[in-house]
Amino acid sequence: MTREEQLLKAKIPGPETGIEIRRTMCDICAPGAHCGVNAYVKDGRLLKVEGTPGYPGSNGKLCTKGAANRQYIYRKDRILSPMVRTGPKGSDAFRTATWEEALGLIAENLKKIKAESDPDSIVWYTGYSKWYRPWLKRLCHSFGGHNYMTESSTCYKSGWMANNLTFGRDMRPDMMGRPRLLVGWGSNPYINAYLAGRGFAASKDKGVKIIIIDVRRTQASEKLADLYLRPRIGTDGVLAHAMAKIILDNNWQDQEFLDTYVLGVEEYRRMVAQYDLETAQRITGVPKEDIFRAAQMIAETKPCSVSTNTGITHHKNGLNTCRAIMALNILIGNVDQPGGIAPVYDTFLEMGAGFDTREEEFIFETRTPERLPLVGQKRFPLWYDMNHDGQAMDLTRQILSEDPYPIRALAAFGMNTRMFPQTSQLLKALEKLDFMFATDLFWTDACRYADVVLPACSSFERGEVKAYPGGFIAYTQQAIDRVGDCRSDVEIIAELAKLLDTGDELLMQGYDACVRYIFAGNEEELDEARRTGTPVRSKHFKPTPPGSYLAKGIETPSGKLELYSTRIAAIDPAAGLDPLPVWFDGDNACDKTEYPFTLMAGARLPHAIHSRCHDVPWLRSLRPEPMVDIHPEDAADLHISQGDPVTVSTTAAALHLKANLTLSANRGDLHMFHGYAEANANELVPNTENDPYSGFPSFKQIRCRIQRDETSPQTSADREEEGGKLHEL
Repeated sequence: MTREEQLLKAKIPGPETGIEIRRTMCDICAPGAHCGVNAYVKDGRLLKVEGTPGYPGSNGKLCTKGAANRQYIYRKDRILSPMVRTGPKGSDAFRTATWEEALGLIAENLKKIKAESDPDSIVWYTGYSKWYRPWLKRLCHSFGGHNYMTESSTCYKSGWMANNLTFGRDMRPDMMGRPRLLVGWGSNPYINAYLAGRGFAASKDKGVKIIIIDVRRTQASEKLADLYLRPRIGTDGVLAHAMAKIILDNNWQDQEFLDTYVLGVEEYRRMVAQYDLETAQRITGVPKEDIFRAAQMIAETKPCSVSTNTGITHHKNGLNTCRAIMALNILIGNVDQPGGIAPVYDTFLEMGAGFDTREEEFIFETRTPERLPLVGQKRFPLWYDMNHDGQAMDLTRQILSEDPYPIRALAAFGMNTRMFPQTSQLLKALEKLDFMFATDLFWTDACRYADVVLPACSSFERGEVKAYPGGFIAYTQQAIDRVGDCRSDVEIIAELAKLLDTGDELLMQGYDACVRYIFAGNEEELDEARRTGTPVRSKHFKPTPPGSYLAKGIETPSGKLELYSTRIAAIDPAAGLDPLPVWFDGDNACDKTEYPFTLMAGARLPHAIHSRCHDVPWLRSLRPEPMVDIHPEDAADLHISQGDPVTVSTTAAALHLKANLTLSANRGDLHMFHGYAEANANELVPNTENDPYSGFPSFKQIRCRIQRDETSPQTSADREEEGGKLHEL
């Protein structure tokens, strides 16, 4: 059967209709391995999407978000042209402008502020998408600034810090080494990273045992877990320490490995000694029999990989909890061993592909010596020591207080203010700025506070390079006509490099020239990948064999894997940071009688990521209203029924939403999904509740109360009517 016959049989229009299949990638989820997409295009417009068979990682599959790309790209609130403010900040009072005028206004204001104050009085912030980050960071440096910061101030970097403190570099499970036991701590890969979920499921089919540890009952705990542990919110560190004590008390540790490669074993042993089974059960709520069984499985099943994710770090004790969990890998000697946890060597955009690039040189070769402390440097010295970027979670405070110096301007690329705790305080701070510009696909809260707004492209409307594990390079081309008069973020950055008189010739040449500089030696692969739309393996690909990291030299200050962190020990003692992964109660200080529940904000929905998909009709229809998850017995005690209007309050704010009764929540816990404009869960999180080590907000452990909202009763008939509307959607 010919291709044309196959298309007709499948009722898919063939070339005679003018429909082309063009290859691109979906970056709605942004970080990590973007999924390959076959885009069906006619007259420059996207008609439908399918996954690209054989694409690294996704292999022809798309999640709910990827399948909704057409609605995402053609959302009603796409920004169609540059806009200039005509009314007060926070309003929608803007007029259309040309690119020349808009970029000219940006350059004029930034150069004026730099001349009057200092380049570091200007903050360069990037949220989603992440593809252009090396370019924006270089622009910040080329302009003479250092106050570059990202949404990684709340995502990923805390876990990265914990791994680097412990192992000397980032670590991830070695799935190619065929582990016999996977421990997913705070992991729900079916929702948080569906590619990883497929990997877990495939491993289980091959007989791999799986332990899931999560405060919520999830798809992973139901479908994957041979053993499921459900600790109370914020007590994961105690659980890890108790397991460590069991392993040590029973001499199940790999003592030869500890003697050879590990620093701080005796100090660590004394610290975990206080967490006997009775104490651990009392604090965590996990039956002591299950704690013992989990520890025994981890110690006796080789190879084993214990891993965690960003959610664990969204507590005041988050970084140390992550360190405590990862320490279990050290006790059993499963570091840099087949099937254990393996070192990650980043190739490009924090993706390890097994070959080197000049990304670091590209980012830092124009950086000048720092003159002023960066945002968050004094408040979170460990963050600064390890990242040398601003900590965005201190931005609100510094703008409002002007301590240690005023922040006068903000370059906001893809800034989602709803990812910040107590968002209204950030918006109040943005009103105070002398100047702000924003780039985005959609009209966001940040755009309403900007003086100039620039329309950006989706991944379908530009070309983009990615590196993938296995040595692969992908280089897409523009697949559809651009919506309105939008430009890619790098096109904007390159033009600003000219207008700001940076003298950065490479940056001004644009995306392709910079990519060829970064991927020097891979020019042929870049050309082939761009021509074919298919990922190509670099000729420089070289797998990292297990054991090579330990043999080459551990990259901590001591040259050992560190249970006792010498890097933390070197931080000013006034910061109060303990070199051991000590556990402390992360509850915010408030009256627990007045606030008897614990709120966890930010757990993900399968069809959403932050607030980016809540205005996509297909995806919004899956959970159209903001709701709070509550255990049925707690709801019964408060006379709350399914769908009842309720008020959830913290010391920071109160939100009105609807109740969702579910056994996924522990008694005493509430869970909210974030990003809804009409009920922003992060508004409930005080912007003072931060991990002192990383600066991360305590999104997942805030004291709260809930009560039925008697002022806006809803009848069962009302709910039936809404159910009918949902069915129509």
